[in-house]
Amino acid sequence: MSINADTIRAAAQHRWHGILTALGVPSESLRNQHQPCPACGGIDRFRFDDKDGRGTFICSHYGNGGGDGFHLVMHLLDCDFATALIHVAGVLGLIDAAPKAEIAIKAEKKPTERIQDKQVKLVSLWGKSQSMSKIDPIAAYLRGRGLEAEDDLPQMIRYAELPYWVQLADGKFKPIGRHPVMLAAICNLDGEIQGLHQTYLKAAWVKPMGDNGHHTPTFSKLNIHHPETGEEMPAKKMQSRHSGSLKGAAVQLYPMDEQGRLCVAEGIETALAAHELFALPVWACLSANGMKSLVLPDGLQELLIVADHDSPSPVGYEAAHSLAVRAIKQGIKVRIWQPEEENTDALDELNRRKRPAWAITQQLKAV
Repeated sequence: MSINADTIRAAAQHRWHGILTALGVPSESLRNQHQPCPACGGIDRFRFDDKDGRGTFICSHYGNGGGDGFHLVMHLLDCDFATALIHVAGVLGLIDAAPKAEIAIKAEKKPTERIQDKQVKLVSLWGKSQSMSKIDPIAAYLRGRGLEAEDDLPQMIRYAELPYWVQLADGKFKPIGRHPVMLAAICNLDGEIQGLHQTYLKAAWVKPMGDNGHHTPTFSKLNIHHPETGEEMPAKKMQSRHSGSLKGAAVQLYPMDEQGRLCVAEGIETALAAHELFALPVWACLSANGMKSLVLPDGLQELLIVADHDSPSPVGYEAAHSLAVRAIKQGIKVRIWQPEEENTDALDELNRRKRPAWAITQQLKAV
């Protein structure tokens, strides 16, 4: 009996937890928090977020950086899309029993296992990129987000043009065009690259102003879809040197100052906004877990932790508090700041303060 992919996809929606556990994935692996990937191991590379009941997941070592439940089955069984369909349909009872899936659940890599080190590849890619300038697509993108991006540009962000790779149903990888990329180096305290954060961008064109105006390109995050499934692909990707190399590392946008002061935030854009708000050197930890595990530099005297105001779950503040407790135990003076409004971050706050209405309100308060 033949059943098409759309029928299987519709039947699987909102049932992925049961499907995946039936295929041998431990229930504890199907949580929306960083953890080892049940397919390829690691430490914190995997999250199962199950958006819209589609079984979606994030794995920084998977070809596309993640995908839906069918991609997860492909990742787990090392099979193509057609085979994944058969296994899912079998679990759902849409066809006769599918061949038994044998999933070898991967745990954290043991020290005795050989670790594949991609440092040479990452350093080469970084070396071929261009230093950021105020006239390149990165600066245009950051200005479009409400940031200055004019002077004192961070050296840990560079510009590159790179292909966007996706994995097809047959397991092969295919590039979908070349795109402008904001490339950020993720380094340890010794300055060694432990990974690269890539934000893919797309150009948009603004109509000229005046009779003799020229079309001006602006840039935003790339909106791209998988050529086979049509699903939206992430504009941000991350490459790590090896499993676990990102733990404790950060994008060191501006080095700690002579007074031993430093500010840290989660995302790159959020960190740059914090730099404008507080006039302090800043590092981007890239995630709440990255903030929790951040290794603090020697000589640090004062630390400002800029937390995202997440709601209803205060993930950002909890990460900031965890880092603060650890820093205080090291004798560091710590402050935590987060915006008052729920579900906002430092970039939202910066843009709010740049609005004319905010300036007028501040003037009235001073009267």
